[in-house]
Parts: sequence; structure tokens; C-alpha cells
Amino acid sequence: MQWKREKYGGIQSIRVPPSQVWTPDIVLFNNADGKYEASFKSHVVVYHNGDMNWVPPAIYKSSCYIDVKFFPFDQQVCELRFGSWTYNQHQLNFTYYDEIERNVTIKDYVVSGSWDLMDGPMTIQHPSDEANQLFEKSYRHDRVEFVCKLVIRRKTLFYTVNLIIPTMLISFLSIFVFYLPTDAGEKMTLSISILLALVVFLLLISKILPPTSTVIPLIAKYLLFTFIMNILTIFCTVLIINYNYRTPRTNKMPYWMRRLFIDILPRILRMQRPNKYERDDEDETIGPTILHSVRAPRVVTVATSLTNSQPLLTTIDNEETNQMDFLLTKEVYEAVEDLSFIANQMRSATHYEEIRDDWKYIATVIDRLQLYIFFAVTTFGTLSILFNAPHILDVVDQNAILKNWDPTFGTTN
Repeated sequence: MQWKREKYGGIQSIRVPPSQVWTPDIVLFNNADGKYEASFKSHVVVYHNGDMNWVPPAIYKSSCYIDVKFFPFDQQVCELRFGSWTYNQHQLNFTYYDEIERNVTIKDYVVSGSWDLMDGPMTIQHPSDEANQLFEKSYRHDRVEFVCKLVIRRKTLFYTVNLIIPTMLISFLSIFVFYLPTDAGEKMTLSISILLALVVFLLLISKILPPTSTVIPLIAKYLLFTFIMNILTIFCTVLIINYNYRTPRTNKMPYWMRRLFIDILPRILRMQRPNKYERDDEDETIGPTILHSVRAPRVVTVATSLTNSQPLLTTIDNEETNQMDFLLTKEVYEAVEDLSFIANQMRSATHYEEIRDDWKYIATVIDRLQLYIFFAVTTFGTLSILFNAPHILDVVDQNAILKNWDPTFGTTN
């Protein structure tokens, strides 16, 4: 429909209902609510040269495949696929409104608090994949589609503050279980408390993430890694407590264990045993024969027994040695036996305490060894899992991106 402006008072355009002119049946193929076209039918602007402009307002809901592999440091690419339901590329042609700038317009875009809009290219495609061949042959042979791609990146501040940092602190807190003294009795309490906190975080993550079994999200990997490390911490803590409370009466210490955990590892771990002293390995015992004869000077003082007033020691001249030997009486002999028994008991008690302290020291060495091992593994695991995300270190300036996209964005007319 065309007319000459001079004949109609210089009228350049008119507005008519869409039912009075032909309008293309453009629909959103990948919609999510069953509404394929705009519900409000606005008027069509018809120009004198035959051009028509029809921009009906509409709010579309589209489905998009979300890849949660690097959640919460993920970037998604969502497509809006528009096209005619009945016309093919020979009957309906798509062209760009602006041949230079082939991006979606962001004039009415509202900045999101959860996503950053990175890019929005537009393309005209002629799909011919095998999945659509049957549909094309029946309805839309040689169809053409207008595809708008939206590249969005998740804002990570919320997840970093509420998930990443608490999980990281919990994972490193479990390391200090090995720094807690075993005799304090709180090792298992701390380990179980950390385990319960991780279970709560896992339940929280399960509600945030979409239910999918195709891939494990990055944050779920990190929580699972922390969970496994905490389980190993509990296992090692049980082993350490078992070693700490061993005694010579219940367990015999193997030579390799003494050699490894008392002689070798403390030097490697820069540990010094407190109150360490060297003892003679020879086990001397005090018996009755050790005091059978005691040599003394010729002049002696002889004590008398309090019970029967008999001398405790008698002297016999030894002409060959020119010395006096003392013969033990019955009372002194019994006293020597009692002293020998007391000395042996004290020696046994000392030996018992030494072996028990050795077991405690082995538990301390294992504690220190596990502290270093778990710190290294936790640090390496944290860095390797979190920094596996491709955009974790990228700083996004949303305003700068939108201004570069459209210099008029944010300005009021």
C-alpha cells in the first residue's frame, strides 16, 4: 500500500490495526510457557512508500540449557530462536535492522543483580539438522530462523561470601584438629562438629543447584573434597587417640615404629622431645650378694641391734689382704632384700612410664605429621578445584560493558 504525500496533505504514515494488513507469524520456538507470539496486538505503522513497522510489546519466557560445571563461576549462553511458523526462506526473508551493529538492543535493559550481560550477537540461520528434517518436510521446508544469543555470567559475590569462604574456613579448621592435644579429649568433638557443618552446607547447595546428573558443579566438588578430608581426619584422629593411650601391658612397640616415629620423623619435622634424658641400657639389679662383703678401713664403728642387742656386723681378720670383712647379719640381709625389691619396683615403674611416654610421643609425632600433610593436601585441593574455573579471576565492570555496547545506555531522554 503506497500513496503520494502531496495528494493527501503531506501525510507520511498512518496507523492501522494488524488485522487489516498482512503480518508475519513470527513466534519464539524455544518458549517455556506455551506463548509463541505477542498477546497484545498493537497498531501497524504504514508509511507512504509501502514500508510497515510493527513492534508489538511482549514478554517472553524461554528455556535455556544451564551448564553448572563451574558453578558459581559459570558463564551461560542462551538463545532466543525466532522464526515463521508457516513461511520458509523463499516466502519470508529476514534482514538486519542495522547492518553495522548486529547486537540486541539494550535500550530497555534493566541491570540484573544475579547476572552480568556480556554479549548479545544476532545471527540469521538456516537450520537443516537431521532432527528437524521430518518436521521441515511436513511443515517448514527450508525454514529460516533469527537467533539472538545472550552471553551472561553469574555474579559471584553472594556465593563467595555465603558458600566459598565459609567452606574454605571449615576445611582449614579441620586441620587444627591435629594441633589440639590428644589428652584434651576434644579432638573427636571438633571433628564431628565440622562434619555436621559440612552436611548442612551440602543440603544448602542441593537446594540452590538445578537437579542434574550430567555434571558435578564446582562448588559441589569442593564440598565433597572437604567432606572426604574431614572423614580422613576423623579416621586419623581415632588412630592417634588409640596410640596415645597404649601401654606396655597392652601393646608391644615394634622396632620399626620406634625407629620411624621416635628417631627419624622428629628430626625431619623439627620436633624436640621435652625433658628428654639418656638412660643406661644395662639393667642392674640389687641382690643379696652385692653386699655380701664390704671392704672398709680397719677402724669401724659397730652398731647394735635394737631388738636383741646383738651386733649387726662382725669382723674377721684377713691376714692375706690385711683388711676386715663384714659378715651380714639376718636383719641386714632382710633389709637389703627389701631395698632390692623397692629398687626393682621403682625401676619397673620408671620403665613403664618411659614406654607409655613413648606411645604418647608417637601419637604427637603422627599428629604433627598429619598436620603438615593435611595442610598441604587441603591447600593444593582448594587451589586446583576453585582455580579450575575459567573466569574466577576476571573482574566484570557491567557498566563499562553496557556503555561500550550502547553509548546511550543509562541516559534519560
